[in-house]
Amino acid sequence: MKDKKLDLEGIELKLSKIDIEILKLLISDCRISYAEIAREVNLSRMAVRERVMKMNDAGIIEKFTVRLNSLNIGLNIAIFLQITTNPSEIDKVADKLCEYSRIERVYATTGKNKLHVYGYVKDLEELNNFIFEEIYKINGIIQVDFNIITKTYKNNGIFV
Repeated sequence: MKDKKLDLEGIELKLSKIDIEILKLLISDCRISYAEIAREVNLSRMAVRERVMKMNDAGIIEKFTVRLNSLNIGLNIAIFLQITTNPSEIDKVADKLCEYSRIERVYATTGKNKLHVYGYVKDLEELNNFIFEEIYKINGIIQVDFNIITKTYKNNGIFV
């Protein structure tokens, strides 16, 4: 039985109530066993496995992963870059930015040839070197505005 609209933290989803409950459990702990999920949603372990595999095959679940604490691995500064590019080179610039391991996300945004980039560096010296010695050397970049993120209020990291 499908619900017309379901709420997962204020987001309407078209999934069954059981699938939503399974997703909530997986979101809170992607290592949870099918047996534990089965106990929580009153299904057999195999029924849970089938539902998870079906959501995976349908592209609802893209992957199971972990989230790292950047501070605990030495990446002490979260950065936000707003990059202006030549219109004909925006894709090339984005592809080049994606090659950097310290960059977590690259988005094209509305506006004048803008890329929104989110990443991490270990300190201010590394930030300076990264911007002026690496980023500005990428062909097609016109301007880089950057900010240090001082506090994160929300980052649930469940959507791509």
